[in-house]
Amino acid sequence: MDYVILDLEWNGTFSRRRKKYINEIIDIGAVKLDESLNVIDSYSMLITPQIGKKLNKYVQELTHISIDELESAQHTFTHALSRFNEFAENSVILTWGTTDILTLMSNCEYFLHDERPEFLKYYMDLQDYCQKSLSMSNPGRQLGLMAVAQILEIDFKEEEMHRALADSELSARCFVRLFDGEQVKHMIHKCDDRFYRRISFKNHYITDINNSLVKKSELYAVCPDCGEKMQIKSRWHGKNRGFRAKAICPNCKVPSLATVRFKKMFDGMEIKRFVAPIEEGNKE
Repeated sequence: MDYVILDLEWNGTFSRRRKKYINEIIDIGAVKLDESLNVIDSYSMLITPQIGKKLNKYVQELTHISIDELESAQHTFTHALSRFNEFAENSVILTWGTTDILTLMSNCEYFLHDERPEFLKYYMDLQDYCQKSLSMSNPGRQLGLMAVAQILEIDFKEEEMHRALADSELSARCFVRLFDGEQVKHMIHKCDDRFYRRISFKNHYITDINNSLVKKSELYAVCPDCGEKMQIKSRWHGKNRGFRAKAICPNCKVPSLATVRFKKMFDGMEIKRFVAPIEEGNKE
């Protein structure tokens, strides 16, 4: 099976029909690798905007694409996607993070009334793969493409980046440099119903203490100094995307503020606890 490394550029524009902002795709670029990681084909197509007729100034400066170029291209999203379906058929699709896939899905839903692209049968998040390969996985700090290329000492011209084909080519070089067949196999997802539910799911904090997902047995704190379970000295109340209460360690006798946060993920609940000594600046 071949690998297709896909990258998109888009323009944030307001849809009067939907009465909301949409990231309209204006540039599609991709590189195809065979099973031996040889580059065997590439794809590049500019798309004439159909929702918005003006380019965001930030997008122009970032991509160096002009509205004249897009209008001269005379390619609709539907046409570009049809051509890409042929290009990417029977391939594993890779993108740098899931934002490109979500943007692609929203454009497919807008123009084709079906959010599922025909070519998307198997998918791998290349950003996640690279971070794990580099032992730098951190949900709070995702590495950008150029940052990973610099870590791997892969040469690139920054002024040429942020065009779909150039970004896909650099992504492919990172993929080849870090390729591990077994790890890749484990990180490829079949694009079934569960995949679409997962990729569309938005992680969120539970902020209502009466929500049935908030287990009262999880509302506790542990002393950061001695590890003893702390005594809760006030009622829990909502604060900073979590729940806070006054607490004290029976051993250390340090008055503190305890915070517990419940974050709903697709696969379950992530619970984090924080403890800070009560000082003049954080009394409640």
